[in-house]
Amino acid sequence: MHQISNPARPRVLVALLALVAALGAMLAGATPAAAAGTTSTSTTSTAATTTSISGTLSAPTGTDTELTLVMAWAPGATGEDASAFAFPEPDGSFSLTGLKAGRSYQISVLDVLGVMGGGYYTPGALVARAADATLVRAGTTGLAVTAHASAKATDVTVVLPSDGKEPRWSPAGFFVVEPGNGRLMGIAGNALLADLIGPGDGTLPFGEQLASAAATAGAAAQARATRAATTASGEAVQLTLPTQGLLAGARYTVAIPVDTGDDTVHFEDAYYYGGKNRALTRSLTTASSFAGGASRVDVHVLGAQPRTVPTVTGRAQVGAALTAKAGTWSVKGKVSFQWLRDGAPISGATASTYRLRAADRGAAISVRTRLRPYVDGYGHGVRTSVPTNTVRRGSAPTVTGAPTITGVAAVGRTLTASPGTWSRSGLRYAFQWQRDGAAIPGATASTYVLTSADAGRTIRVKVTASKTGYHNGTAYSATRTIRR
Repeated sequence: MHQISNPARPRVLVALLALVAALGAMLAGATPAAAAGTTSTSTTSTAATTTSISGTLSAPTGTDTELTLVMAWAPGATGEDASAFAFPEPDGSFSLTGLKAGRSYQISVLDVLGVMGGGYYTPGALVARAADATLVRAGTTGLAVTAHASAKATDVTVVLPSDGKEPRWSPAGFFVVEPGNGRLMGIAGNALLADLIGPGDGTLPFGEQLASAAATAGAAAQARATRAATTASGEAVQLTLPTQGLLAGARYTVAIPVDTGDDTVHFEDAYYYGGKNRALTRSLTTASSFAGGASRVDVHVLGAQPRTVPTVTGRAQVGAALTAKAGTWSVKGKVSFQWLRDGAPISGATASTYRLRAADRGAAISVRTRLRPYVDGYGHGVRTSVPTNTVRRGSAPTVTGAPTITGVAAVGRTLTASPGTWSRSGLRYAFQWQRDGAAIPGATASTYVLTSADAGRTIRVKVTASKTGYHNGTAYSATRTIRR
């Protein structure tokens, strides 16, 4: 049985990753070197403190488990920091040794060739997220792990710009990892390996078998990319890595570790999928994801980089206009805008100017600019401005024509108020009739029937103009003296 147990070193997957690091030569066109050995053991743990988890992996009919990994992860482990892994026997049996007694682990399956869909153990079926895995206690025996066929292959397409620019770093491989924790979930381009390597016949050690296939796949992919670049001059260089072994609909991201020259792969020094039309990102926390079974995922290696950030000018006040300045970028392209309210897109607000609305009151407004490079193959550049101060109420409307009172100014007769004209449209009006400058209780309609209490007194109307998001405006009519 092929197995690796290394409780003294958390990165027990380094040996495996070194095998497939040869895939990194696909971009550079180099021939991959022979892979490192496939097994490693440690004698630092004692039987008193370590134990194992053993069981059987049931694969889809006709699927060989020889190039499949069963791994044990401590909850919270990230990157390549699995606690142990093993290659099952031809009958599917496996044993994960060197695990700490009394602890529980998440068990995952990874098919190097991607014929079966990998994921984490649950009693029913494999799942894609560590958070959904069933914890298995160290010391468990007879664990029944069932795998199913992979989702259809996804073409992970590495894209370089047509102007010949390349990154200043070299890739150490192309991998599919779990978003959030960066755990290894698959090898990008493994469908190429599956086409070149059949079921194991035992004549070659695992490492030599996989390294040979990786070298052949790398040469074939590089030749394909070279032909594409030659026949489509002026277009982006695209290297397609058909990838299988994923679960349909589950979320994944792409990791491209940096080649440090020491024949190992470390995910803490890697670039990650930046999203649709976006360049790689340096941080797993900002990486985007794609769905297993998607037909294609374009991974843009380079993208437009901001030299100066976008800015917003104008008063943060309802009714005021804000103006965006896009900033400058490392490459030329077409700029588009999207205004944001507390970080969320504002529907239809895609011009370089934006007039603040009542809905913006109390929020902070920013603008997100996107530059679509004119040169094919670059990822879009995206940058967001600093938010404005909290948006205040708009200024009060001002009266442009004073309210008026019509009607006979005599007891028993009815007066009618007109609100006048104002500086802003869409206003609501409220009325308050006054006698000698004091409010008349209950007299808040646009009409008022004069009473004996009004005889010999002066009457006027106060009009309040209001609109959501703005301060209120007030104005008064001229006074009328009421005859007895």
